[in-house]
Amino acid sequence: MNYTSGYREREGGKVFFIHHRVRYADTDKMDMVYHGSYIPMLEAGRVDTLREIGWVYEQMEKNGILLPVVDLKLKYLVPARYDQVLRIESHVLERPTARLKFSFSIYQEETRLVQAEVCLAFVDEESGSPTRAPQGLIDSLEENGLIHP
Repeated sequence: MNYTSGYREREGGKVFFIHHRVRYADTDKMDMVYHGSYIPMLEAGRVDTLREIGWVYEQMEKNGILLPVVDLKLKYLVPARYDQVLRIESHVLERPTARLKFSFSIYQEETRLVQAEVCLAFVDEESGSPTRAPQGLIDSLEENGLIHP
């Protein structure tokens, strides 16, 4: 199994992906991935997507930009199980403004297990007020073909 990250072409455009092997700690008494365990997987996908295009969370925070989650939607389609290798695919749904809307699909091989959307707000650390997305981030997302519905 190849655990590298990369890009895939999907209907509608390009997505970035990472892998996650389901740990025993990710599961519940029903031998399925606990619903809350998917949230850190989405975060890892989001952080790695931005890192891939040159936007590291730590550097944005040092520059006074925070990205809190303001909306989270998950649809559970098929349960994941212990030791499965999941592929977490991500892209951005629309050109960022003061918000950044990610779409995620989590697969086990070619079976889609979870569909999710995460909306983050760009917040100025000093004032606590919403702020515009950095133009460089928008440009990087567009150059990498990661903005599409």
